[in-house]
Amino acid sequence: MKGIVLSLGLPRGRRRMPDFKMIIRRHGITLIFAALLLAGLVLGAFYSRSADKNTLRSLDFLFTTNLDARLNQGAFGTFCACFASDFIFLLGVYLLGIAAWGIPFIAALLCFKGFGTGVTAGWLCVSHGLSGAGFYLLVLLPGTFVFCAALISFAVKAFAFSKHAFFYSLSRKTPAASLREDLLRFSSRFFSSLGVVSVAALLDTLLWTLFAGTFQF
Repeated sequence: MKGIVLSLGLPRGRRRMPDFKMIIRRHGITLIFAALLLAGLVLGAFYSRSADKNTLRSLDFLFTTNLDARLNQGAFGTFCACFASDFIFLLGVYLLGIAAWGIPFIAALLCFKGFGTGVTAGWLCVSHGLSGAGFYLLVLLPGTFVFCAALISFAVKAFAFSKHAFFYSLSRKTPAASLREDLLRFSSRFFSSLGVVSVAALLDTLLWTLFAGTFQF
C-alpha cells in the first residue's frame, strides 16, 4: 500500500484541495453574471405575486407571461416568438459589449433577464398551482436554461471587450494592439451564439408542440 501511495506522488494522508483562488480568477465574471441572473430571478418570482395583467401583457414580448395567446400560436409562431425574445437580449449584450461604458448595463440586462424569467415561473405557479409548475419545468425551463447559459457565456466575452475598449479610449498613447481583430473575434462569437439561440428556440417549439396541449389551464 505504501508503494502505491509513493507511486502516485502524493503524501500519505493528504489530499489535494481545489484551488478556489484559481477558480475565482478564471471564472469570477461568469459566477458574478450567473449570480446577477439568479438574483433577478428571485426578485421576479416575488414580484409575480403582485403583478397585474396589464404588466404581464406588456412583458409578454420578452417573456412568456400571456399563456392564452402563446397556446393559440402554431409551431412557426412559437419558434418566432422564442427566437425574437432571445435575440433581443443577445443583441443587447453585443451592442453594450462594443461600448466602452457598457459593463454596468450588461450586468443590468442579465439581471432583467433573470427578473423576467422569475416573473414567468412565479406567475405560472401562483396562477395555476402544480399544473403551472409542471408546465414551466417540462415546457419552458429546458430552452430557458440553454439560452441563459449561452447568454452568460457571451456576456463574459462582452465584458472583456468592453473593458478593453474602455482602457483603449483612456490611453493617451496609441496602443500597440488594435481593437479591430478583437472586434472581429467578438462578432464571430455573437454569430456562433445565435446558433445556440436557434437551438433553444427549436427546443422550446418542440416541447410546446408535444406537451403544451396536455396541460389544462
